[in-house]
Amino acid sequence: MDPWITVSSLENPHTQRPQASLDSARPEAAVAEPEGGGRLLKARYQLTSEIARGGVGTVWRATDLVIKREVAVKELRLPSDLSRNERESLVQRTTREARVAGRLVHPSLVTVLDVVDEDERPWIVMELLEASTLEEIIQVGGPLPYQRVAEIGLQLIDALKVAHNEGIVHRDVKPDNVMISEAGRVVLTDFGLAAWNGESALSASGRIIGSPAYIPPERAKAGPVGPESDIWSLGATLYAAVEGYPPYDRKGYIKILRQEPLDEPKEATNAGPLAPVLAGMLRVEPGERLSAENAAKMLRIAALAPWAPDRSDAERAPAEGDASEEETGADTEGAEERESAREHFRAGAHVLAESISERLRNSPEAVNSIMLSIRESTETLGLTKSGKHSERSHLTVAAGVGLGVVALLALVMWALFGL
Repeated sequence: MDPWITVSSLENPHTQRPQASLDSARPEAAVAEPEGGGRLLKARYQLTSEIARGGVGTVWRATDLVIKREVAVKELRLPSDLSRNERESLVQRTTREARVAGRLVHPSLVTVLDVVDEDERPWIVMELLEASTLEEIIQVGGPLPYQRVAEIGLQLIDALKVAHNEGIVHRDVKPDNVMISEAGRVVLTDFGLAAWNGESALSASGRIIGSPAYIPPERAKAGPVGPESDIWSLGATLYAAVEGYPPYDRKGYIKILRQEPLDEPKEATNAGPLAPVLAGMLRVEPGERLSAENAAKMLRIAALAPWAPDRSDAERAPAEGDASEEETGADTEGAEERESAREHFRAGAHVLAESISERLRNSPEAVNSIMLSIRESTETLGLTKSGKHSERSHLTVAAGVGLGVVALLALVMWALFGL
């Protein structure tokens, strides 16, 4: 990374999931382990194994001996080479994380259970999540189908709305901070960089804090942060989930950090009906971005939209040129992987279709909900009279409304009779 980039490793630790045992993974001075088990905090929380490790923190699996349940304990580790000011800053940040997360209640936010002060540093006791990060899921399985990404987005945006209503901006929304359980629960974690709405985008030392690929353009400036910054980072996270990579490459986020003019990110090619939502969340100018409410409406539509037909292999093939045997083998392997992915997506789409069909047949309220979401989304896009761009010609408005009606009818007919 260029030397002028001021993202501090202390403020943006890279999380690693260790394979080593508890004894071998723990730093020497971090935990003094008594005989017969892991460290015991305040005669209540027994540390048992390490879950994850970052630059200045470790998350442990532990047992609450009072009520006999498993919990997670986040330990703040203070390297010996830190200055006194840096140590105090980390302690304050960890304490603020506990305070912020503790006042927020939502299924997609980690529940803080307790804070233990020991060794002149806070230990945060939280609910234990048996889950993988979204980053791990993308790395192992590749991009996700857009319907699933839209569902993930709906859960996260609801959680962010709870934080924003309390005047809190997360400031570090990224795939590494999104946990997804096998049951499908989506949880936003790590409020260590959270700030109050209106605070400076920079740290007290003037540093840009956060992960470069998920920092919104305005965060490189000294102005105040607001909910729009979290909306951009969430859009970048969902973009990465559906495409497999962030909206900007290294050149793009270097422009962000240098405060250079920036083009809008390229359209997400795998996103289907999710693409307009992502484009609206990722607008360079904060004032032009979708609000959380409007983004939620459009995500709901994208989650229900039918899967588009696949392109033929002929369209994907190169127009000319013969491949070598090695390239042919690679192409064959790639084609098999694509076909496997298609089958997975088709299966998911079929399940989604059955679910929608059942809801529409047995619940008139579901039809009303879909119609309401489509109407509100068309208003947001300026296709109806009360929309943002109602000054457009009547012809444009009529065409837009007509297309919306056709889309609604197509969706209902497909769900009812297309199985």
